Amino acid sequence: MPTRLATLVRTGKRAARSAARLQALYRLARELAPDGFTAEQTTELRAVRARIAPALACRLRAEIAAALHLSPRTMPLRLLSVQACGPVSLHDDKFRYPGVYFVIVVAHAGRLGVVDHRRRAARHEASEILLLDPYRRHALVPAGRSAGEHPYERTHSPVRAADEQFLFLCFDVKRRFVVARFRSGPDAHYPGLRY
Repeated sequence: MPTRLATLVRTGKRAARSAARLQALYRLARELAPDGFTAEQTTELRAVRARIAPALACRLRAEIAAALHLSPRTMPLRLLSVQACGPVSLHDDKFRYPGVYFVIVVAHAGRLGVVDHRRRAARHEASEILLLDPYRRHALVPAGRSAGEHPYERTHSPVRAADEQFLFLCFDVKRRFVVARFRSGPDAHYPGLRY
């Protein structure tokens, strides 16, 4: 049976020690970048990233590395970003992010969930650790919806309602370090937790 690579891996792991700080980052993002939560596009919040203390960034990286059994060196701190968006229709990011997977820690999910073209979205919890393949088509839509049921928002307007805002911290990780986590089949690292 051929191996199929997943779009999203819900690892079942959390950055629990950093959870309270993630909530504070969401409040800071709403204060510093109220227009940064935009429908149909992800915005890098550099002003919020600049306010993350080096100690918190190191602790978060260590938590992720321990949870996923990765070397912290696979996640250089210079590649840690803070990203915000509202709901986003089905798309891929292959040309914008060549050669990497995303290792994501959810800071705030509202009622949104990442989904591929086949499944229905499930809401994410704050501090949840996700792996996402930007080469494959994915969307961020309200829980219970499929990507096909989500209407495209043509104006790309800022989203103000907290339950329609999504904030996450992201490490771009070279594909060779985490590709095995995306394999479905008997050798998968997180069986039953992938989309």
